Amino acid sequence: MNKITFAFKKIMNQKIGRLEEQWKYDVGAMLLSSPVAEDIDGDGKKEIIFGTKDGKIFSIDSTGKLKWTFNAQEQHTDLELMFLDAETSDSIHSTPFVEDINWDGKKEIVFGTEAGKLYALDNSGKVIWTFNANGPIRGAATIQKFSNKEAGIIFGSLDKNLYFLNSKGKTLWKFEADSEIESCPAFINLKTPLILFGTNSGTLYALDIRGKLVWSFKTKGKILAQPLMDVLTRDADPVILVGSTDGTLYCLNTNGEKIWTYETDGAICSRVTTYDLNDDNRKEIIFGSCDNNVYALDFTGRRLWSYETDFWVVASPIVTDLDNDGKPEVIAGSYDHNIYVLDSEGSYILDYVPGVSGIVTQTGNYGEAILKEPGKTQGKKIWQYQTEGVIVGCAYIDESKNIIINTDTGKINNITHKKD
Repeated sequence: MNKITFAFKKIMNQKIGRLEEQWKYDVGAMLLSSPVAEDIDGDGKKEIIFGTKDGKIFSIDSTGKLKWTFNAQEQHTDLELMFLDAETSDSIHSTPFVEDINWDGKKEIVFGTEAGKLYALDNSGKVIWTFNANGPIRGAATIQKFSNKEAGIIFGSLDKNLYFLNSKGKTLWKFEADSEIESCPAFINLKTPLILFGTNSGTLYALDIRGKLVWSFKTKGKILAQPLMDVLTRDADPVILVGSTDGTLYCLNTNGEKIWTYETDGAICSRVTTYDLNDDNRKEIIFGSCDNNVYALDFTGRRLWSYETDFWVVASPIVTDLDNDGKPEVIAGSYDHNIYVLDSEGSYILDYVPGVSGIVTQTGNYGEAILKEPGKTQGKKIWQYQTEGVIVGCAYIDESKNIIINTDTGKINNITHKKD
């Protein structure tokens, strides 16, 4: 019977299989952000690295077994605790950045805490160095490696400063912005490189490699999302895409001039994903909004489809061919506790049949002209998986086709696609 069902679904062009849990890991503390999946020790297998609200970094292997933990909790003076929440004073709000910062062939883990401390750990969880900012560090650091065997570590703080450190944790420069910085900066590798970051006042800054202001662009809400630069169509100029809590996705040129905008009804809190969904040599733009929707736009900012969940979509969607059928799927986690796998091309829905809905109530009269489009493309759900908590972020292990899901309850789910 299963073989008949499989053949029927294939003929009908329906997706085969289901999402199935491989393992679950209970951290015992709230999670606030996405995990990262990287092979940090060079054994050919990816580890899953993430931080917790109580200030710990975990490394677990791809089978869900603990490898090591690092505790960033510190003793604070009574004076410091006057300005800190004792329960969240060492919280890790963002995804750790994993990179070989000192060119020794081994990857390091860099992350910041609510206490304003930036850590660099080796691949076994030992401290290499620390750096103290003058305010909480809530956005992830960005690391850019250079040809002179140096690395730039770039991050912002609620002290309003963007910091640029070398691989040893020494300050090369800092830039004071107009307000607090919670977003993750982006390094834009143009002929003249740019460093982009947003602030809580809604300003997007572009700095040169020495920390000098090149241009700025103002939105109407906080910029919590990391900017992204990409070339969306063949032979086109690169564009910068960034969302704001004003509910708008902005597309700018590399001089900071607006090309187009797309408005949603909720805050856009994370970086967009770009991918050629329909194999037409043009990249689409996929992102989530706090209006509960996942959106797919074309390169001009026109909506291709959207899919509505039951709560906010905060984390960046993932695009991959999950079931190895040659077509990509869109993976999105929602605050409604569900992970959604969506058809990348959506599904066309007819609102009415042209030539029939044109019939009016007066007998014998009908209109041939179609005054509006007869339908629209909506997001099409393929699979859905419910977790025990709010989904705060996801990672994907391509080799094993595993989706790693972080929830606010401290549970980490590893799920994968299984054929029926």
